[in-house]
Amino acid sequence: MKILNIFLRNFLIIKKSNIELSSGLTTVTGETGSGKSLFVSAFKALRGERITKSLIGKWGKNGEICAEIALEAGDDEIRKALAGNDIEPESDRILVRRLFGEKNSVYLNDIPVSSAFIASLLGDTIEIGSQFENRELFKKEYRMKIVDLKAGTNTLLTEYKEIYHKILALRKTIEELKAKDDIGKRDYLEYQINEIEKLETYENEESELLSKVKFIENRAKIMKYSSDFLNSLSSALDFLNSADSNAADLSELDEIGDIPERVSAAAIELDDIAKTASSLFSKYDEPIDNIDEIQSRFDKISSLFIKHGVSTSADLLKKLESLNEELFEMNKIPHKISESEKELVSLTEKASGVAENLRKKRLKALKPLEENILNYLLKFGMKGVKFSILLNKLGELGENGFDEAVFEINTIGTEKMADITSLSGGELSRLLLSVKLIDGEEGKVILFDEIDSSIGGETARSAALEMKENSRKNQIIVITHFPQTASLANRHIVVKKSISEGDVETEIVLPDRAGRVKELARMMGKSDSADFIAAAEKMISEN
Repeated sequence: MKILNIFLRNFLIIKKSNIELSSGLTTVTGETGSGKSLFVSAFKALRGERITKSLIGKWGKNGEICAEIALEAGDDEIRKALAGNDIEPESDRILVRRLFGEKNSVYLNDIPVSSAFIASLLGDTIEIGSQFENRELFKKEYRMKIVDLKAGTNTLLTEYKEIYHKILALRKTIEELKAKDDIGKRDYLEYQINEIEKLETYENEESELLSKVKFIENRAKIMKYSSDFLNSLSSALDFLNSADSNAADLSELDEIGDIPERVSAAAIELDDIAKTASSLFSKYDEPIDNIDEIQSRFDKISSLFIKHGVSTSADLLKKLESLNEELFEMNKIPHKISESEKELVSLTEKASGVAENLRKKRLKALKPLEENILNYLLKFGMKGVKFSILLNKLGELGENGFDEAVFEINTIGTEKMADITSLSGGELSRLLLSVKLIDGEEGKVILFDEIDSSIGGETARSAALEMKENSRKNQIIVITHFPQTASLANRHIVVKKSISEGDVETEIVLPDRAGRVKELARMMGKSDSADFIAAAEKMISEN
């Protein structure tokens, strides 16, 4: 993969600029504070990292970064990821465009995508190395990655990680099952089920019980009112029968229409009501022997309603069914745990076998890897340095098998080796540069941000020559203050800061030969010095 050009708009102190990069070695130079660090921010954005509002310039509320990228023969994984998202490269070109500010958006060939997708697509291909980012060497994953690249364990490691992730998922499943396998909860479920089953309720029982309870509570009043009702009917019937007799007598003396018939009918109806009521009310005279049982059962069923949050016997029966299902599933948990643990043992044995094979391949690669790094360290002026890689075996399986790669170094000529955290910033920069140059990968884009700032003289030139050589297989961009490095560039970019009417703006310049000579002379000490100009001419001619 190669980045052909980067377009920036309203980005930090750049109003608008299109930056063309070389497919080999590109160097970026300029005075301190001119804005060279914007390249680091731009490359981080291109590999999907978060863009903050602090990157927005003063020429609007939104900024933009866009990169045209050429895909090469070895970029099959990128092509596969693109195809998986229905994105088709045009003439093996992709265009990454990020807008940020009031609204953040990401486009790939004008198709909206997420920054996470860009990170997964380009995050491993675009690397950044600097004296401020050499903490990457302290990361276990990165050190192991260097070892695996040299050992050629990619296929085996992929196989291992697939098994290991299944192990992690299975462990999580077992933990979740064990958390659910609560003996106390199982016992409580059984208690709840037995409690409901023992009640032996049936649909609408609560309505029947409520009716009986209400009768018991109001029996005295009911009996009084029923007695008074019957007495009233009896009295009314006496009066109505008298009225009926009087109406009959009156009808013999005078025409009074159908009144006698109506009064007679009313008397008959009232008499029928009295008989019906008397028969109905007779039940009130029957003794109630199970009053306490009725009240007790009503209390029990009401208590269970409250306990289970239901309001009818039908709902309580449904709850019983639910509790039985839950208990049934809980009773299956011990078997599930047992089966999962058996599977875990099998997967662990399989993963351990693959991990041992990984370890064998890694151990074979350690010596050549140590020698390659050591050779670079010696080239970079670290005379008498000793460097070794230990492959510590862990007590249990991890993301990379049983192994943990430890880098040890000695720069003072004694026998005792020390952890790389003991290195100075300059020494750590040289180690990082050595590692970046020997990682064996091709088709990467690597930005070195002043990684040579702690290296001087012949060492700086040696480092520059090595980066130049590596640019044959990777695209190398170096932000540098050293003319030795800049003179080797296939493309030399100069960053200039201008101030106009109080506004600061950065200009990106691709100088011609004369401009390069002047820039190299400036980097040596003075741009108009005849001696420095002559030295700069010589450096460019020799390269």
